[in-house]
Formats: sequence, C-alpha cells, structure tokens
Amino acid sequence: MLLLTVAAALAAVGCAPGRRDGAALLPTAIVDPSPVVVALPAVIAAPTASAVPSATPAPVPTPAPTARPTPPLSARYAARPGDRVRLLRPGVVHLRRVTDDPLRINALLLDLTNPNLELGVTVPQNRFFGLYRTSMLVQDAGALAGVNGDLFSVDEGTPQGLTMIDGQVLMAPKYRATFAWSRAQGPFIGYFTREWTWQAEVQAPGGARAPLSLLNTRCPPQQICLYNEFARQVPGREGDVKVLLGRDGRVRQVVRGQPLKLGPGEQALQGTGAGAAWLREHAVVGARLRISITTDPPLADYEHAISGGPIILRDGVFVQDCLCALRDCSQTRRPHIVLQCEDFSTDWKLKHYLDVRMPRTAVGFDRARQTLILVVVDGYQRGYSRGMTQRELADLLREFGADTAMELDGGGSSTMVIENRVVNRPPDTTGERYVANALLVFYNEARRTP
Repeated sequence: MLLLTVAAALAAVGCAPGRRDGAALLPTAIVDPSPVVVALPAVIAAPTASAVPSATPAPVPTPAPTARPTPPLSARYAARPGDRVRLLRPGVVHLRRVTDDPLRINALLLDLTNPNLELGVTVPQNRFFGLYRTSMLVQDAGALAGVNGDLFSVDEGTPQGLTMIDGQVLMAPKYRATFAWSRAQGPFIGYFTREWTWQAEVQAPGGARAPLSLLNTRCPPQQICLYNEFARQVPGREGDVKVLLGRDGRVRQVVRGQPLKLGPGEQALQGTGAGAAWLREHAVVGARLRISITTDPPLADYEHAISGGPIILRDGVFVQDCLCALRDCSQTRRPHIVLQCEDFSTDWKLKHYLDVRMPRTAVGFDRARQTLILVVVDGYQRGYSRGMTQRELADLLREFGADTAMELDGGGSSTMVIENRVVNRPPDTTGERYVANALLVFYNEARRTP
C-alpha cells in the first residue's frame, strides 16, 4: 500500500501548480531595442544679478543611472573546501566534488553573458531515429562539453518530449519540463503545452480543418500526424493516406499504404481512419494546406529545446511533482482528485521521486538568467557514489546559484562529457549508455579575446 499512502500524502500537501514557469516572455515579434530615456530633474537656472541671493545652493541634476556591472562567474557560486575547480574557458568552469557520503558530483557553470558561449541540442547523425553515446554526440558536433538529454523510447530510439534544433522541431511537446534557449530570449525552463501534445491543425483551401496530433512518431488510429525531414521516411501502413508537402505547403504527391521518403524542407501528413478520409477529401495535388501550431510560449521564440522532467526548483524553492500521470490520478488513493502533474506514469514516478537515490542529470539557471548550471551526480555504485534524491539535487543546484531547475534523464543515462572525455562514471556494467539526444555547450574559439 506504499503507492496509495505516498499519493495521499502528496495530494494533501499539494503539487506543482499548472502555471507556466521560467523566464518572463517577450512578445513574439522581436524588434531592435529603442534607447531608454531616463527623465532627469529640471535644472534650476542660476540667479540673475537682480535676484535675492539664497543661502541654499541650487540642486545638482541627478545623473542617469548606469547599468549594474555583471559580476564575474567566480562571484556567482561558492566552492567548498576540497572542490576541484578548473577554468575551461573564460566563463566556463568545471567543478568536481567528492564527499564522504559518498557522492561524486560534476558541475558545469556557464556565463551566459559571454558572447563566445552557445548552447545547442543534437541527435544521432542529424536524424530522429537512433541512439548514440553522449560522448559520440558531443564529439560529432564539435562541442566543448555536453550532458545526456531527454528520456527516450528504446524500441524506436526517439526522445519522448519536445526536441528543437536550430529552430526546427523534431518532436512535439507534452506536459513535461523543457529547457529551451535562444540568444535573444535567454534560458527557459517550463512547459510549452498543458496537454499530452501540442495544439496544432491543418487547414484546407476551403476552410475545412483537422487536428494534428503528433510529429515524427507512429500516428494513433483515426488521427492525422505530421512528419518532417528529420524522419527521413514515413513508413507504409495499411489503409493510411500520406500527403507530401513542399516548402510552400502545396501538395506534391498523395500515396496510400506505401512508404514515403522526405527530402530537405519537405513535410508529410499521414492519416489513419477518419484522418485518412479527411486527407482523401481535401489533399489534392497542387492545393496548399496550411499548418498551424500553437504553443505557449511560441516555439518560434527559441532555437533549441530539450525535454526531461520534472521541474525540481522554482523561485529558489524545491518543487515536488505529484504522482498523477498528467490529470490521471486513477493509480492513487484519491482517483478523482483534480491535479495537473507532469506527464509521466505513476509507476515511473514512484521509481524516481521522493526518497529514491539515483544517478541524476539536471539543468538550471540563476534568477538573473546569467548563469547556467549543468550537474551530473553519479549513483547506483555502493562505496563510490550513492546518488541523490530530487530534493538533494535541488539543494545542490541552489548552492551553485540556481533559481529554476529541472531534471534531464537520469539513472544509467547520466553522463557529462568535457573536451571529448567522460568525466563522471556511468553505472551500467557495459559502460556509457546509448541515448537519443544531448544538450551541448559550444565555445567560439575564433572570438576569444587575448
């Protein structure tokens, strides 16, 4: 009855609220910033010869405020005695900590105000299906460092949550914690949808509309799904209808039941059941189909995104996600309670939440959104490193200055690579695990200042 007891306890104390988290958002349209005009007090003119002198001196105009200087990275965190701290590049620090518990901790501290620094996301061989070791992904991308990314399906070799690379979406979002980044917007941790998938639709020239449920993954019955060039090919499926779209959205080809290859810039729609019937009626060669995707925040605001979950730190306070799977609380003692929880199964949460100590990977940033923290904690290795609970991990990130943080995939996947070397010790007996994607750190050496 542990499941029921724990679920009731969490429901009693409350769970992660359903509101969107992370940095404040700018409008979708980005414009060049206008100069900020600071109003100054009116200057009082000096008295003329005929004026009566005053013993009180004329007030001096208040100078315009200057921007507060950004503190150096070394001032944004505090190392403990015994920590091994190495400056990899200006604004890039690797900290290694060994404790008596025992724990083995590796942290990367990144100065996001450094223009030479960039973040990215990668998948094996620039395709959506397949698994690589994190070290291989980092090396192939030519990155300075990286950590493992999202949870993934072993059978298909695909990440489970939102994945974006250079503004292109590889996987639709779901209600799971997501880290996103662009130079204009800075870092973000939160949710892009409150549902099991995004809000998207396809519209025919006559105005008929149909929902688009998923991207680059097996389409559910009676639905229409979207595929892009990262899928390379839409597999054949009996009774389906596939529609090839060019860059301009015009229908180039309609096939039924056969595989359909995708080239650069091409997209495809696949319909099954009622979805196939809609495509048969409205997808005519030469017609233009309009695809509309709505998320909050807009996907167009960011260049890269990688999911994981759950959020563990919000406004500097530890967050305990609840045990329901999205809004399904049927596996808890109060099955009819209305909660909004991250979209993992209750069984999975019981194996990762609460007092479970395990290897973990996390990403977070400070309140000023100037410092990014990447952490990998080893675990499952008695006498070497015991692993951490989520609360311990949140405390560690807060110690390094994080105000907002989330987990990435953990367990045997937890890996940190620096300069093409794995700096932690993954617990699998076979060594470093194969994963679906990775979060990367790039440093532009050509722009380094002398």
